Formats: sequence, structure tokens, C-alpha cells
Amino acid sequence: MSNKTHNTAVVLIPPESVQPPIQAIRRIHDRNFVRWMPHITLLYPFAERHDFGAIIPLLTKAAQQVSPFSIEFTGFDAFRHRKSCTMFLVPEPEDEIVGLHSTLMHHLPEYNDTARFAGGFHPHLSVGQFQYHSLHTKQQQLQTEWKPIKCEMTTLSLIYRSPETDDRFVVAKQFPFQQPRLRAKCP
Repeated sequence: MSNKTHNTAVVLIPPESVQPPIQAIRRIHDRNFVRWMPHITLLYPFAERHDFGAIIPLLTKAAQQVSPFSIEFTGFDAFRHRKSCTMFLVPEPEDEIVGLHSTLMHHLPEYNDTARFAGGFHPHLSVGQFQYHSLHTKQQQLQTEWKPIKCEMTTLSLIYRSPETDDRFVVAKQFPFQQPRLRAKCP
């Protein structure tokens, strides 16, 4: 079950209600705007679609070990590559997402590519690609114009690149996080 493909991923997708300002930036700066929805990557590359039947119970179990949590996108940072940079929004606090990633690693240890970076897993929501010489100026401009976005994360999403949608990623299945148990009131 450990064949990996770049055609599937496990991600957190911010609620549609908070996506417009993110999408406004991505529309201009992200070459993958059409291919991906705004997301925080958890596991990528991931399982082949024909393995989803075996994977779905593991994702269901992992999601049920996590409670819904709030994150806020307040600022921008960037990863430096050989010839360019990827700018991203930083989800804060990171600890809930890092904990979710650890839970997923417990259930699906063979899909550990996102944990192999220097410094380990680093949650982020990519908004665009930039050349080194323009990064600092563009980051300052976006930060000045940015109004922080807060949202509740309540589900995990399994996505795949669909030939029916010109290779755009679509949601195969969502996995709700555990709901807090209501406490019985004593009379």
C-alpha cells in the first residue's frame, strides 16, 4: 500500500467563506492557482487512488482522534528554492496542525515525505512563487494590505488530480474531526 503518487494528497482546506482574500493573491501570483484549491498540505505525495479503499478507514480513525481547532492567517513567510521562492501564509498556532500531522504519521508512517524537510513538517498555505529580487518588496506589500483571517478547521480532506477536471485537484472524501462530547447536566 505504499506506492506514492503526486496525484493525491491529504490536506486541510480553509472554509470557503474565508477563501476570497487568499484566492485574490493566488490568482495573481500562484502558477498552481487552477490546479489546487487553497490548502495546507499534510501528506504528499500520497496513495494511489486504487488504494483509497484501504486508506479511508485509517484517515477516518486519525480524524476521530483530533478535535476541531481554530487557526489564524496573520502573516507571510517564504521558502527559498534554488532559483526562486514560494511565499506562504503561516497558520497560527502551528501546534494543532503539527499534532494532526503526527497523528497521521502514526496511522500512515510510509507517507512521511512532508516530515523529511530540514526542520521537519512546516504547516503553510502557499500563495505564490517569486524571484529572490522581488520577494522582500512583495512580501512587505502583501503584509501591509493583509487583514488577518481566523477560521475553524473541522475536517481533513483527501484530494486527487482528476482527469475529468483537466487535472485539477478535487475532494475525494472529507473526514470530520471528533465532535466534543456534551456533558450531562446534573439536576
